[in-house]
Amino acid sequence: MFNYHDQADGLRRIMARSSARMISVMAANGQPADSWLSQLAASMAAPGKRLLLIQAHQRPMTKYTLQAVALRKSSLGRAVVKHPQGYDLACLTETDTLSSPLSGDLKIELDGIVKQLAYDYDTVMIEALFDTSDQTLALPVMAQHSLVLQVERHDEAIKSAYTTIKRICQQHGQLPLSVVVTDATHEQGQQYFMRLNQVCQQFLGISLGFLGAIPDSKAMQKAQAAAGLKNRLAAESAPATQSAMAFRAVARSLDQQRLTTSSLAAA
Repeated sequence: MFNYHDQADGLRRIMARSSARMISVMAANGQPADSWLSQLAASMAAPGKRLLLIQAHQRPMTKYTLQAVALRKSSLGRAVVKHPQGYDLACLTETDTLSSPLSGDLKIELDGIVKQLAYDYDTVMIEALFDTSDQTLALPVMAQHSLVLQVERHDEAIKSAYTTIKRICQQHGQLPLSVVVTDATHEQGQQYFMRLNQVCQQFLGISLGFLGAIPDSKAMQKAQAAAGLKNRLAAESAPATQSAMAFRAVARSLDQQRLTTSSLAAA
């Protein structure tokens, strides 16, 4: 692991022009995405692909955060840990930034740390959120490449998503925006996506990308139990299997975006 404060090391990595790509993920209401983000990271992890997931707040696995690195209380080697599911994991802060906004200096430090980290990976997925003080994305790097919006399957989520997208476009320009609809079948997800995309095209002049839908595993379990399915077909369509397939489909869609997304070094 490199030393963030070693300028020579940073220069070598910049000259190497890493293929790192930044994927920012947030919920429709502008807050951090739900726990499904770790499942998506696991679906994207593959041999030979270096993936880092940066979650907004400290997790039990991460004793040290990137905030601690910025405050000189830890090293990057201690703040980035290997997740059992095949990707690396780091956390931005120790506290909830929705209630304790980051200072300007700390945001600059964290932004630099994330950018430097990106040169060690093919993909960096970061849990994005708005700064409560000015309603911009908490770190500039969160608007570096592409942003994925998690939209739940209900009308209020569509309204929240539109407000969030409008704010992002006004403050950060028209960066690539994609949508994942959660608690929905693929067909339900497409319907909700089309409604949101139509509104964004009409009033914001932008088009969104549809990455897919993640089913509600609890609802699927109830439906399966009610149907009393016990044959092989039922096993293949079990909630866990269908959910895993949905995550893999979203991961493939994200991976295909690499063909049209510039690298962090080239940005």
